[in-house]
Amino acid sequence: MDIIDFINSGGRLRKMQKSPSFISKQVSSREYYYLNLTPQKNDRETVVCGGREQCAPDYRVERSRFKFCSLEFVSAGKGILTLHKKTWPLRPGAIYFYGSHTPHCIETDSSAPMIKHFVDFSGSGLTALVKRTGLYKTPIYTTNILRVRTLFNMLLKTGVTESRHRDELCVLLLKQLLLYADETAMPQQEAFSQARQTFQQCRLYIEQNFQTLTGIEQIATACHIDKAYLCRLFKRYADETPLQFLTRLKMNRAAALLLRPEVLIKQVAEKSGYSDPCHFSRVFKRIYDIPPETFIQTARRT
Repeated sequence: MDIIDFINSGGRLRKMQKSPSFISKQVSSREYYYLNLTPQKNDRETVVCGGREQCAPDYRVERSRFKFCSLEFVSAGKGILTLHKKTWPLRPGAIYFYGSHTPHCIETDSSAPMIKHFVDFSGSGLTALVKRTGLYKTPIYTTNILRVRTLFNMLLKTGVTESRHRDELCVLLLKQLLLYADETAMPQQEAFSQARQTFQQCRLYIEQNFQTLTGIEQIATACHIDKAYLCRLFKRYADETPLQFLTRLKMNRAAALLLRPEVLIKQVAEKSGYSDPCHFSRVFKRIYDIPPETFIQTARRT
């Protein structure tokens, strides 16, 4: 029996069409969008579909060929990729491409199942762009996982949102992804260095504990490094400081809380780790360019 896919869009589950046969069933959770499953041969630039998959421990996909071209990105977990008769380790930050006639095998590590993002596409224009990058023959490892993951999430959000320019916007986001991935590629040796692994651990710790963290001292202590080294790691592998990353996560959470009816700014400030509501308001305005009061009023009007 075919599986019906459900997409979380704006807090609502949207029922999509039946899964195409090439979509793996070896996943524990998933979010997909489908734009054009039957592109024409003369189309220059077509985004077919894409999404995000939490691989099941037994996830393994082996194909001798594929109907489309595909770009995939690992944001968490571990696995192994066989491509062009070579084996490559898959870790957070790995990005790889395979064409329609490229045999490939993707297998997750059962002890650390991967979270994988992908976009399938076709057209001579997009293929020509891939050939200009280092992705055409070998996987690459990006220095900025956060930015690449954001771009894939933007693709997913755009893909599930009905709009007049949805297809063109997805093509533009895919082009940005390809160019940014190539621009931020680093040697495999660097990708698996101790410094890189330490950065990954620090970033994950912040993501998991941002609601209770109040400063970078706590982060450095918990990750067994000093503050200066923590800042150097973020300067090297991210486009923001650890404090900026922590603040952004807090304010994203605060914005979601402020959308709730009858919520008090003081309550949101406390839940965000700010004992002084005035300080919270100043930080919120610095991030969003408007104070919390205006944010609430605008949200309620719309």
